[in-house]
Amino acid sequence: MGTNFPSGVLSYGVPVESLALSLSPYGDVWYVDTTNGSDTANDGKAPDRAFATLDKARSSSAAGDIIIIAPGTYTQTAAAQPLTPKARQVWIAAVQGYKPTVIITGTAEAVVVDVDVAGVSFIGIQFQADVDGVNQLVRVANTVAVSGLNFIGCWFDGNNKTSVDGVSSVHATLAVTGLLVRGCRFKDIDNGIIIGVSGMPLALIEGNVFEVRAAADGGLNLADTTAYLTGFGYVIRNNDFIGGVGATAVGIIIAGTEDTTGGGIIRNNFFAFCAAGAITPDKVSRGMANNYVGDVGTGGTLVDSGTA
Repeated sequence: MGTNFPSGVLSYGVPVESLALSLSPYGDVWYVDTTNGSDTANDGKAPDRAFATLDKARSSSAAGDIIIIAPGTYTQTAAAQPLTPKARQVWIAAVQGYKPTVIITGTAEAVVVDVDVAGVSFIGIQFQADVDGVNQLVRVANTVAVSGLNFIGCWFDGNNKTSVDGVSSVHATLAVTGLLVRGCRFKDIDNGIIIGVSGMPLALIEGNVFEVRAAADGGLNLADTTAYLTGFGYVIRNNDFIGGVGATAVGIIIAGTEDTTGGGIIRNNFFAFCAAGAITPDKVSRGMANNYVGDVGTGGTLVDSGTA
């Protein structure tokens, strides 16, 4: 049987040419290949015995396992419903690069991936809306609080569909603790990351690009961060925010009385073609520094940090 995996994928699941990450301390390794794999004839334990679907890998694997995915598009159908990883699992593209080679999408569900467990990591994967009914690419903490969720080198693609959020935890009063989003791209999106009332304590949002639609909510929407004890300690730094046509989008939303409760740092972010208030602060205290707006409407200016 053929395989769509590169030769650098070893039995431990390490793409040695491109990713300096040792996965050996984790559990079992599973392989998925939509082009050459089989859910019935293969056991998923080697590149040439890969499963064909993500759901077969998910049902066969246990918490703490690694799922290595060959290049291709993986569609969650109505029968499969959203992909629901197990705790501490690593879902990783076998071929790494700036533009992901693995696309996870959905045809019948409003949610493509649903995370309600701790310690999940996604590396080098693109989440994409394929129908207008998709409104959340990755839903988080819908029924339980979640800690230790990681996205590294991923893309979140709204794909010109009606209304799409990237990482969404706005639906409940449950905290997302220790969220790491690094080196990701949010493309054609309404809300890149939208967080509900319990905030994102101890989060690091770093080195990402947010392409925000015109008149959409924002790249980072933290308007409901109301509880200091759960919303403290986030760091948002070195991100680029690009607004849509008409310069109406807002890069980061932290509005109203919630600003005094977050206790985070927002620094060294850049905004282009966003609304004049690229960040909508009321009282962000002294947590904002060196955030830069450069577009036709505002020229090159530092964002006003609001009143203390």
